Amino acid sequence: MGSTGKRANPTPVTNRVSGHATVHGHVFQAQHISVTVVGPGPGTGLDPEPVISSPHPPGPDHVPRPASRKAPVGSRKEPGRKRPARAWGPVPIGTRAGQDRSELPPVHQPLILDGSLVVREGTRLHVLDSGDGHRRSLVMAATDSSPHLGTGQLCFQGLNRQVNTVDLHTRRQHRWSPHLTLHDGRTSVAGGTVLTVGPDGLVVAMDLRRRERRWTMTGMACHIVSAPRAAAGHVYALGSRAPGTGRGPDCLAALHEEDGSGHWLYPTAAPLSKVWSVSTRTVHVIETVSPHLRLAAVDAATGSLRWRSAWFEGAPADLTVAGDTVFLRTEDRQLHAVAAEDGRTRWSAPDITCPPTVAEGLALLVAHANTLTAVEPATGHRVWPDRPKKGTLLVAPFVTDGTVHTIGHTGLTTRNAATGRALCPSYPMSLGPNGTPALLDGVLYFTNGRREVEAVSLG
Repeated sequence: MGSTGKRANPTPVTNRVSGHATVHGHVFQAQHISVTVVGPGPGTGLDPEPVISSPHPPGPDHVPRPASRKAPVGSRKEPGRKRPARAWGPVPIGTRAGQDRSELPPVHQPLILDGSLVVREGTRLHVLDSGDGHRRSLVMAATDSSPHLGTGQLCFQGLNRQVNTVDLHTRRQHRWSPHLTLHDGRTSVAGGTVLTVGPDGLVVAMDLRRRERRWTMTGMACHIVSAPRAAAGHVYALGSRAPGTGRGPDCLAALHEEDGSGHWLYPTAAPLSKVWSVSTRTVHVIETVSPHLRLAAVDAATGSLRWRSAWFEGAPADLTVAGDTVFLRTEDRQLHAVAAEDGRTRWSAPDITCPPTVAEGLALLVAHANTLTAVEPATGHRVWPDRPKKGTLLVAPFVTDGTVHTIGHTGLTTRNAATGRALCPSYPMSLGPNGTPALLDGVLYFTNGRREVEAVSLG
């Protein structure tokens, strides 16, 4: 695996803006996805164009794709692509000879930071070198919550209940003086700053390098109930104006990132889901009135409402923002594509079991847990035929260098992003539960089903 230069930040396998991406452990019955066929019809030399449940059919200016851009149906492998190969491993995590693995704490999928892999096993954090899998250190935490990664620093709750950090370059561990609890779901890291929520519901910012408190939130009449998120010079968080009532979040707060002072407060018309997203221009939240929900887009600079979508049924599972389309997936596996400009529903698809992956001009969907589908993000038109797999696809697809990769019970499959055709035989591998693999510089890092960490070069 040869690169010795400075590694870039990792590309997540999955888009984890909020909510859960994996369907590991759930086997869904295979069936056929419902489509409506529109287009020029037979005898014109052009194939009809399928649309996934679109409420807005193509207008008179719609030009169908030429037949040359559509992939022929078939399973013939395309030549010219190296098969994925093991780079190193497997490296066992926390196992000893004769131990009953069922009694051991769970091993999570690795996190990656500055050339190091961090693998959580219960309250123990194993740090490995991503280049060769050699162990760098073992860190003991106080809880089995997720560690937080900053600029060269691993931040976690120490055994002394203090905030602890480990410098991944020097391996030196530091204890902080503030006695704060880093709650799962209410802590994030933005560059060199840890953003967490204290027991009083106020956001606290702490400097990772100096190991001191920078500021505490002021000027906001609400109790913060979500992990703060930083974007474009501000910190955003969901809040409750009536804490202790059990109503959940009912407002969106924006703070100045430099001093924590209040910038604006947006009270919502209905309780908010804790599934939400932030970009430099817009904050997307989900208003819920059971059993219905709708998206609301709030201007990130001013706190004014930009639009609300139509009402959908179900409970929100995840939210993905990609270009001019916002994807909302519900827990009953319905996917809705909404225009980012005005909130208009563009198309919907049933039984989508992972969050969509948007790359190479495609929205890649996993339908019925075993079928890979590629559509145009704005219209839902299919780009290439469905690619069913034997067994369940375990995580959302991911894309590198014009190729699409999927992981299922039968292993790792690599496909041409333009045609969907397999480029080489599947690479046999097993994938452990608890998270999604990490991808960096063309290498996939994952924990297998035997509590071992492996690295696979994608070729």
